[in-house]
Amino acid sequence: MMTKINHNRPTFRLLDNYRRELKSQQREYSIPDDTPRNSVGHARMPSVSQTAQAKIIGMFDQAGAYFRAFSNYLESISPQASKSLTKKRASLKEKLEESKLVLTDSCVQIVLEAMREKMDGKAGLINWLEWLQNEAQRTNDYGLYDIFEIGVKPAFEKVDALIT
Repeated sequence: MMTKINHNRPTFRLLDNYRRELKSQQREYSIPDDTPRNSVGHARMPSVSQTAQAKIIGMFDQAGAYFRAFSNYLESISPQASKSLTKKRASLKEKLEESKLVLTDSCVQIVLEAMREKMDGKAGLINWLEWLQNEAQRTNDYGLYDIFEIGVKPAFEKVDALIT
């Protein structure tokens, strides 16, 4: 898939690892949700429903698109940028803004699913969001922080505005 690119980008590598872990949950029903640690020494990713898995993987895909758009935009504002790249700056900025909105919208789907689960007495996705926030702090990965600042936080604000 994107392994060559991801090898040099820590956030992409993390998201790929999380994506693999989510997909492996479908096969690992024997491991309880409350397993506190795995062999690497960090908290195990909480189990989530297949619906939530699909939404999370979609969010990871949108985050990847955002990071690529951000990287392209940064290249265009670099002092070493070629003339052709600086001419594309406005369209790259537009793509960046569009990718932010798409990431936020995918996070809205996650927040709505988490609320639905909570109404059903389940907390898998809420636990997963808390886990992801803890992972951002543990790894000190700015890409994960960006997912929260650009995607999750505005998603909660949008849902809150819809409810109130």
